[in-house]
Amino acid sequence: MIRRLEKALRDQLNGKKPRIPAAGRHVWEWFWKMDRTREGTGYGINPLQPSQIQAWFQMRHISPLAWHLDAIERMDALRMKTYFEKRDEDSKPADQVSSRPLTSKLFDALFPSKR
Repeated sequence: MIRRLEKALRDQLNGKKPRIPAAGRHVWEWFWKMDRTREGTGYGINPLQPSQIQAWFQMRHISPLAWHLDAIERMDALRMKTYFEKRDEDSKPADQVSSRPLTSKLFDALFPSKR
């Protein structure tokens, strides 16, 4: 079940339609509700802390099973990994437009002066 939830999450994070297993739909919904309360810094998002997960369940009077917690932890790890991979891809320098060096002659050709 946990692997199927991870696959659904991977699909969703990569822009595909997730196939959420019926037996794990409640865990899926719990995870995304927890994700909306996730803390972050100027450098990105933080992982869900065990104390945050515990408080979330206590506030809702839910007693999670061990596999529920395992699934949420693995989904959170995947969410974090994907977030930072995409962020790193977005911060890569743009492809070089030309291999030709910018000379004064080329500059003048591209941006002629208005005399």
